[in-house]
Amino acid sequence: MSVAPPRSRGADFRRSAGLRFASHRLLPLDGDDVAVLADRSTGWCVLTRTDYDAMALHLADGAKTLETTENPAAVIALWEAGLLLADGRPHPGTKRVRKPWPDALLLKLTGACNFDCTYCYDYEPKRFKARLPQERIEELISFLLARQDGLALIFHGGEPLLRFEAIEQTVEFALREAGDDKRVSFSVQTNGSLLTDEIVDFLLRHDFSIGISLDGLTEETNRLRAVRRGRTALGVVHDLLDRYPDLLLTRCGVLAVVSRTSAPGIPDLALWLQEQGIQGFSISFLDLTGRGVDLHEERLEPEEAVEIYRRMIDLVRDGSLGELCFKSLTGRVQNMFTFQPRDLCHKGPCGAGSEFMVVDAYGKLRSCDCIYHPFFELKATEGGVVPHNHVEPARLGIVERHAALRDGSSECGTCSLFGLCGGTCVAKAIAHHGTPQSVDPIECAISKYLYPELLQEFAAGGEMPLFAYYQRHRNVPPELAPEMMPS
Repeated sequence: MSVAPPRSRGADFRRSAGLRFASHRLLPLDGDDVAVLADRSTGWCVLTRTDYDAMALHLADGAKTLETTENPAAVIALWEAGLLLADGRPHPGTKRVRKPWPDALLLKLTGACNFDCTYCYDYEPKRFKARLPQERIEELISFLLARQDGLALIFHGGEPLLRFEAIEQTVEFALREAGDDKRVSFSVQTNGSLLTDEIVDFLLRHDFSIGISLDGLTEETNRLRAVRRGRTALGVVHDLLDRYPDLLLTRCGVLAVVSRTSAPGIPDLALWLQEQGIQGFSISFLDLTGRGVDLHEERLEPEEAVEIYRRMIDLVRDGSLGELCFKSLTGRVQNMFTFQPRDLCHKGPCGAGSEFMVVDAYGKLRSCDCIYHPFFELKATEGGVVPHNHVEPARLGIVERHAALRDGSSECGTCSLFGLCGGTCVAKAIAHHGTPQSVDPIECAISKYLYPELLQEFAAGGEMPLFAYYQRHRNVPPELAPEMMPS
């Protein structure tokens, strides 16, 4: 019998008098194998259909204890996979614990940018002139650090380096307020064109993580990432590799926006980044929002987006892609090693829903940075500073949307992969359909392709190249590694 690796140990259910399956869905795999997938968490395992039918029959009356089961090892494995109820109670790890306060704060320092990207989701003429006040930044940082152990600060824009002095002031204030530099971390998303010796020294000194955008290896593939004047996006990256190789190779990840223009060159871009020694690479599919609202001809069809993932996975499986972490893949594999998705974009119920908060260039609070929409507007409480997640309507709206998709009459209500997928990114769903009560077709198609591939690989056993790639780049503890293999 193949089972999933344990995600949580130490939850005692051995004295329970009633064991039964938690709510779940089945996905047939090759041969007699079947994936058993929880629909209220990311719990899963792989069994033969014979073993599943026997276990379902055995647990049907809910009166079994661990001592009276015919296969105690299988019951323990199912419990650790989040697929059993004990006396009607789920594994505690499958209950979503929402933090009282966000511990990641994205600061939209300005709406302005020295680039002129055709598809910019963030652009709006009035917002282009907006600048986040320093007093508002410090107010939020002080409030959050007074209530929790740590805080991750993400500097964003527009182009945040247009306000480098504000970054310096904010870092100095946060370190002083924290009293311990281990309580705060810093990152910045930039086009890289404004990096200088002074700025690079500052970023290295304060251990910044840096995201830089590039869509391909030619000027044509970067055509939609237009500049107002000066070096192109491709020219910027080549220049940075020459001038600041240590920065790019130790601190930087690259983000590519995938459009019909850039899509054909994405695998080659990944291989080139790996050849240069850059460590991380992510992709995001163009959304029809912001300046890109009318770029219908540039948005890929779902099957074309899946083909990008298929080509990238082929590179992993044949060993061509190994050193570079393709985070758009490893992030989804990470879902399979937790009971609840991490609070990041494109994970269900939604990454913006708990640990993450945006303060836009006007100083207003939002739960998501991917689209400007009333669904994500946070109503400040606690003296007008920060919303409390348990009562904030925008936070609850994300969870309610997740539940409505899971239990509704749409395809999500019957899809076996819903527990892993979460109903797709709500921001992308709004961008595509105009309503949160929908799913993004590209994200849906990718989940329907990728998760069965992963589950089938796990069921087949052997080398499991995709799981091995994830383990290499996600720092799975060595003591867990042997238990990743099917038994």
